[in-house]
Amino acid sequence: MRQTSADLLSKLADKLGGTLRDGPKSTVITVTPDKAPEACIAVSSLSGLYHLSTITGIDLGDEIEILYHFWEGKRFVIVRTDVPKSVPRIRSVADAMPSATLYEAEVQDLLGVAFDGNPYTGRRLLLPDDYPAEAPPPLRKDADPEKIRKMMKLE
Repeated sequence: MRQTSADLLSKLADKLGGTLRDGPKSTVITVTPDKAPEACIAVSSLSGLYHLSTITGIDLGDEIEILYHFWEGKRFVIVRTDVPKSVPRIRSVADAMPSATLYEAEVQDLLGVAFDGNPYTGRRLLLPDDYPAEAPPPLRKDADPEKIRKMMKLE
């Protein structure tokens, strides 16, 4: 009997000690940050059906949620993890999925998450080169646009 993608995703979540939530338009696999790269590589290799379409991040307060979105026709598989805001680091998946390079750089610029091993590390992608190092990344909840404008002498 042939296994379906849903069966394989369920086994993957179990293997990685994660959880699986299946909805009508997406399946979400939640794993710890150390397991996220392995989960992404496994999802991308499932029958060659899934490809990384973007990586997004959300400031949750004490943590930053990282979402790796894989597309399969009309459905998404999302690998979800949270990194602590106090140490916002995670291993890059860019070596296995080169398309992740710029997505990770975007999350780094806008939320301050370091992706260890990303070849773009240390360079700006979206923010100006003179964005103040002492200012929080602009999509963090503690970022104050008025203070950042003053720091950049834009007012």
